[in-house]
Amino acid sequence: MMEQTFKEITLVSGSTGAKIAPARGGLVTSFSVNDTEILFLERATFNDVAQNVRGGIPLLFPNAGPLQGNLYQLPRHGFARNTAWNLTEQNQNSITLQLQSGGNTKAIYPFDFTLELNVAISGNQLTHNMTVTNMGARPMPTAYGIHPYFKISQAEKHLLVSNIARFHAGKIDWTSEFDKSFPNPGRIQVRMPGKELTIENDPALFQFVRIWHLAGKDFVCLEPWTRDNFALDDLARSLWVEPQQSVNFSVAIRAGIPK
Repeated sequence: MMEQTFKEITLVSGSTGAKIAPARGGLVTSFSVNDTEILFLERATFNDVAQNVRGGIPLLFPNAGPLQGNLYQLPRHGFARNTAWNLTEQNQNSITLQLQSGGNTKAIYPFDFTLELNVAISGNQLTHNMTVTNMGARPMPTAYGIHPYFKISQAEKHLLVSNIARFHAGKIDWTSEFDKSFPNPGRIQVRMPGKELTIENDPALFQFVRIWHLAGKDFVCLEPWTRDNFALDDLARSLWVEPQQSVNFSVAIRAGIPK
């Protein structure tokens, strides 16, 4: 095990809090409302640099999901989640991080880019705002997504209720891994024991919501993805950022905690 201590920056807004680890891929490690933690985090994977972190809100750039390697030799879910980000601005309830292309990224993704991530909390909401800027002279393909791990016990997963079409928690075998994409309604509403979630995002950009869980683990992932698995293997399926232009990807997560 290759352990390392990663600094987590704390944000506070009233009874809402969040933590972000810039050096661990810009990962949001915690989001709490009224002392109730919304996110799952497997701390052992966070501390082990040889592992992908299981938990928090990993960001998936330039690709969400796996690739077959037809065009780019990118790892599953891209490289940004395993790259240290630079802190550019911080105040009590928001933080801005930046990641720029370099030799390591261009070897597997031959484009010049700047990523700017702003995470802010207000009321009972966390806003995860990513701006992707194409710094080059040719269009740049992406299949960006985020991967929130929401905390729910294994025993209660069958009680999850949402407005996602064709997803019915009571019909799923939660003793096996589940991993499937669904059309994104844009305003995703989820009810589970102890909390209600609303995930606001633009369905014109985020075409899918990926739902994933592992048996025996106390989480369910509800992941807004702009494109589905293998999108960058077929450029016709990609989302394109034009030269010297930016695209903004914003996801707002609101948590209601019944009293």
